[in-house]
Amino acid sequence: MRHLLPALAVAMLLAAPPASAVEGGQLVAQCKSLLRSAKARGKALEFRQEPDTVGCFAFMSAVQDLAAVADREGEPPLLGACLPPEGTLLQLIQAVVAYGGTHPAALRESAGVLALLALRDAYPCSKKS
Repeated sequence: MRHLLPALAVAMLLAAPPASAVEGGQLVAQCKSLLRSAKARGKALEFRQEPDTVGCFAFMSAVQDLAAVADREGEPPLLGACLPPEGTLLQLIQAVVAYGGTHPAALRESAGVLALLALRDAYPCSKKS
C-alpha cells in the first residue's frame, strides 16, 4: 500500500486540471486544511479525508518523490532542495504553508513554483567547496 500512494498521487495530478490553473495560494489553503486534522504516526500521516486535504496530500507526495531525484549520484537533487533523509511529508507541508505565510507574492505563482521555492528555502543544499 505504501508504494501505491506515490503512484496514486501522480495519477491524481495527471487527471487534475493543468498545474498552471492551481495557484500557490490554493495549495497553501488546502495544506492548512490538512494540517488542522493531521496526526503523524511515525512516517505515516493521518488526516481527515476531504477534497482539499487529499489535494494537498497528493500534490505534496509527488513533490516529495521528485525532491529526492538526482540526475547523477553525488549531484544535487533535481529540485535543488536537499531534504533530510529522516524528513517527513508533514514537515514538507509545514514548510510550504510557512513559506506562503511569509512570502505573499509567491501565493500568486503556480502551486509547483511555490512548493519549489518553499523547499529550496527550508532545505537548501550546502555548496561544495
